[in-house]
Parts: sequence; C-alpha cells; structure tokens
Amino acid sequence: MEQTFFVAGGDSRQRAIVRMLKQRGCTAHVFGFEKEDRLTPEIAARLGAADTILLPLPAAGADGALNAPSMEKKLPLEMLWSLLHPKQKIFGGMLTDQQLRSAAEYNLLPIDYFKREEFVLRNAYITAEGALELTLDRLPCVIQGLPCLILGYGRIGKFLATLLRSLGAQVTVAARKGKDLVQAQLDGCAACPLGQIETVLPCQRVIYNTIPCLVLDGCALSLLGPESLCIDLASKPGGIDFAAAKRLKIDAVWALSLPGKIAPDSAGAAILDTVFQILTEQEVSA
Repeated sequence: MEQTFFVAGGDSRQRAIVRMLKQRGCTAHVFGFEKEDRLTPEIAARLGAADTILLPLPAAGADGALNAPSMEKKLPLEMLWSLLHPKQKIFGGMLTDQQLRSAAEYNLLPIDYFKREEFVLRNAYITAEGALELTLDRLPCVIQGLPCLILGYGRIGKFLATLLRSLGAQVTVAARKGKDLVQAQLDGCAACPLGQIETVLPCQRVIYNTIPCLVLDGCALSLLGPESLCIDLASKPGGIDFAAAKRLKIDAVWALSLPGKIAPDSAGAAILDTVFQILTEQEVSA
C-alpha cells in the first residue's frame, strides 16, 4: 500500500527527504519550505489525511514553533498537534519532554528518531567528515602531518580520529574518562587527560571540540599559536569562548547543524532510513 507522508519544516535535509520519498514511490506533501507558506484549510486537510508525519531536526525551536526557517509566519508545534490524530505515525528530531507532554494531551505519541543509535552513528560520521571539509576550507595546507587535538572521545570524536589518522594527521585525544584515553591509544592516537590539555595545546594546529560545556576558555586559548584553528562540533552551549578567541585573533568556528549544511542528501537519508526502519519494526511487532 502506498504511504502518504507529510513533511513539515526543516532545511535542505527535508527537501532531500521529499525527493527520496518520491523516488520510493511515496506521496509526499510538503509544508514550511517557502516564505509565504500558511496553514490553510487545504494544508490542514492534507496533514490530517497523511499516514506519516515527518518533522525536522530539531522539530521545534526554543520558542516552541515548528522549525521552519524559510517560513515568515511561525507555527506553534502545539497547533500542529491539534490537527493530527492518534493513528498517524509521527516522527521528529530532538523532541523535548515538554513537547512530548503537549502531544500526549492530544493522545499523540511522536517518536524521536534522534534517539535511535543507527541515526546517531550515521549523523556522527557525517559530522566528522564535514569537520574535515571545514578544516581544508579554512587552512592553507593539507591534513597529512597536521597536529590535531580532539576534545572528547564519543561517537564524533572516534570517527574524526579515524578519518584524520587515515590522512596522516598527528592526532591527540583529550578526554575525562580513563577508558576513553585507553581506547584512543589503542586506536593509534596520543592521549591526554582533559585536565592537562595546557601541556599539549601549544603544539596543536587544529582543535576539534565535541564536549558541550566550556573547555577552551580564554586562558586555554591564549596557549595556541596565531595560525591555530578551533572547530566546535558540540551542541549548545558549546565548548569554546568565542569572544576570547576573537580577542586573541584565533580562527574559531561553531559548526552547528553541520550535516545539513555540508551533506544534506546523506543527512536526509540518515533520517529517512531510520524512519523506515522504525516503521518496519512496528509492522513486525503488530
């Protein structure tokens, strides 16, 4: 049976998803891609008739409105909930507890694809590859022989270390946990306790942060050379004091939502494949 999808809001990842859905033979209605988009009765009818609702990553902004940066008029996520019914399959990214409680008031059970490990892994890899692209764009040299420091050794850190080492970079990993330091060493990297990064910072050309709390403050940044590059891959609040970096004339960039910016097709495929995997699991268990 043909599936009807309603894809609402988002960025270039959602546009890629619409194209891929049509390639799979699915009907895909879209909303929130254009500046003048409004929730008309016709759009509301399509929304209520769709089998599956696919919201972006994140599903909503801090103001609680649908994450649709192209739209001029904001749409509260709760208004969207009010137009849906319990039999529909609803998916969104980074759904907050408050948003889930709001949906529950309408007897809706949205699924957060951002919590699925298969998605997180693919997204982490895309982020790591995007970090390399960003590095090459901002430095006048190749990766081979480049002294690089990775702060944190979670999924992104591990993928990034593997990619950097494959290109001949000199990789050091700084982490809090002893098991992460041992793993980094077993993976062929140098390792440094996070509390001792001042001992390795002066000799680094590129620093990648994956820790979502302040790690590189003004004192730490002052140890870097003027040609250093700092790339923050962490979610808010990030880990770099950008005001201090600007004052010290250090090139620092906060690479938020990197997958959607550098590889929207791959990032969109990661979302869509995860959604279809969940739908398949639901059919098997029904």
